[in-house]
Amino acid sequence: MSVGKTAGWTLGGLLLGVLAGFAGELFRRQPAAKIQQRYVAPEAAETPDARKPAPAAAPAAR
Repeated sequence: MSVGKTAGWTLGGLLLGVLAGFAGELFRRQPAAKIQQRYVAPEAAETPDARKPAPAAAPAAR
């Protein structure tokens, strides 16, 4: 077997392995709780003594 043919088979096998890994990750079952997870604001933002944002400045008159 020539060096070029060996290199080709090696690279082809590596490529197939990488593609199979990606396909496995795509079709892997994930728990529903993990998919439904959403960002929840920290409790510090809900405290009554939290500062309110400053009101927006009025547009300048021409």
